[in-house]
Amino acid sequence: MYKKILSLMLGLTCLLSVCACGQTDTNAPAADTGSATTAVVGSAEANSDSSDYLSQISGTYIELFPEMSKEEYRQLWLDAAAPLVGEENAASATDKLLSMCTAESYGADVAEQYAADPNNARFDCYFIGGVKKFVMNGDTITGLDEQGNEIFSHTYQKIDVENENNFIFYQSKDKDAGQFTYFAFTPDTMETTYHLEFRYAENLDDLQSWFEGNYAYWNAAAISADYTEQTMHDVIALFASENLSDKQ
Repeated sequence: MYKKILSLMLGLTCLLSVCACGQTDTNAPAADTGSATTAVVGSAEANSDSSDYLSQISGTYIELFPEMSKEEYRQLWLDAAAPLVGEENAASATDKLLSMCTAESYGADVAEQYAADPNNARFDCYFIGGVKKFVMNGDTITGLDEQGNEIFSHTYQKIDVENENNFIFYQSKDKDAGQFTYFAFTPDTMETTYHLEFRYAENLDDLQSWFEGNYAYWNAAAISADYTEQTMHDVIALFASENLSDKQ
């Protein structure tokens, strides 16, 4: 999904000269129609079997971008970016890529601000609703706060929703699930793209567009809580390749 979002935003605003301009989304203002690839960090093929997607991602997950941004992984970024943009541009390319997904605000007001000032457009890729850790266990999704206390835990069933973004939609089987009633996942897994991407909301309509509504410019990105350095290497390399490869 992230390549798609970056390409859309950069195609509209020329915000990030180091990023490749590629597919577009009809939900983005003034964007051309393109294929429905879903990845900013890279995504799995849309035709992958999604009938039991939740069972494929069982595990515990934390936010991706705070981990990717750690100083200890800086050299991984530079090593991944240098062959694509040159050693002299690797640091600035890294900073720009990370900044595109580390905003801390989203929603209709933010979308209005970005429409008036597109050069400052950013995505919030953190968890919301007080969740700091997600536990996926079969058809059950649980959210924990920073102290490990349970915020919610519900069972979910897959639902068919027509959409242009290849999302896999789930609905809570429990009543009064509030903000965690619906989840929309891209088809990523730790095995295929080394991370997850998803959105969640009380109303299904709020999950249809990255650029409009109550959750505009928000898309959560996650990585396994027990990820290895090799996994971090792989997801950074994928992110850099997806977004910088056209700048060789």
